[in-house]
Amino acid sequence: MQVRGVCHVYLATNLGFAIDVARAEHMLGRDQIAQQFRRPRLVPEPAQLQRHSFRVAQPGAQVQVGAFSTRAAVEITLWEFGPATFRYDIPVDHELTELVVLSDALWDNPQLLADARARATALLSALGNAVDKPHLGERVEDYVAFELRLPSGTPVSDLWTTSASTTASILRAEPAALSQEEITDALSMRCAYLPNEVVLIDWFAALLVGDDMDDERLVIELSVAELLELRMLDEQLDRGIDAAYGALTRKHSWLSSFSTRAQDLALVSQLQADSAVMFEGADNALKLVGDQYLARLYRIVSDRFHLPQWDTSIERKLRVLDGIYEKLAARGVGRRIEMLEIMVVVLIAIDILMPFLPLHSPK
Repeated sequence: MQVRGVCHVYLATNLGFAIDVARAEHMLGRDQIAQQFRRPRLVPEPAQLQRHSFRVAQPGAQVQVGAFSTRAAVEITLWEFGPATFRYDIPVDHELTELVVLSDALWDNPQLLADARARATALLSALGNAVDKPHLGERVEDYVAFELRLPSGTPVSDLWTTSASTTASILRAEPAALSQEEITDALSMRCAYLPNEVVLIDWFAALLVGDDMDDERLVIELSVAELLELRMLDEQLDRGIDAAYGALTRKHSWLSSFSTRAQDLALVSQLQADSAVMFEGADNALKLVGDQYLARLYRIVSDRFHLPQWDTSIERKLRVLDGIYEKLAARGVGRRIEMLEIMVVVLIAIDILMPFLPLHSPK
């Protein structure tokens, strides 16, 4: 089966705690690309989407990926809650089986990772104070979206019937033969609005077949950025809980414990606030109202990326952090009460002993 289209490769990395989109737009506005969701297909009113993002185009050299090469231009999206996604486009006019080789080559591709890393470093420097608490994250989340057109007259159902094995191998970036169970799982999550289109979603790649897939790609792109933030936040909370537990169990001298507890409480409370803000920003970046199809697609992508499970894990760790904070605060209060009790005992003792102390009149 000869297919044509574009392979979109998304690499997401974190630039800092938050990005001032308006200020970034002012700094990079000359290269702005319009980015809006179209009128939804199911209702007459426009889709209500909190975009909180800004998109720019950036020139550059082509990146070689095996026998394939990307276009020179790279599209970058800055998200208000901290990450940036870099989109590389690879033209496709090949047999469907050849896309298995391309998908395999894109798995943790070092050339693309290095190029995205260099662009992120330069971008972070150019944005300046538009980024709050700038820090280039170590983690890079990659995802591949094949936007294809099938030969005329070919039903889209061929992708999960006659070509099921090949399609599953593309989605899983696996050149070797897959088991029937793996093929079934890889093809189990799909979404379509019209009879001649489909979106097949897996955890590494997606296949989008249809005449108008821009909105679907935007949902996927945002989901990749959200997954990056949730995974990064989960790791941050793991480190924070370890540090907070260490502060809770660390032994202190009696006098030094007062100031140290205050420092520990400040660190834990700052981690709580930062984590809660990051979680809300990532979790609430997409609000789809009135477009049931895109909302359904987002649910499918979320399930495939296990976003609800990440949400549950982060909420549980935030509760653990809250518990540690309460214990640290309670210990601080307990130490202060102990100090007051000791001071009261000392004052009572002095008051009792005063009448028995010898008094010396001055000569």
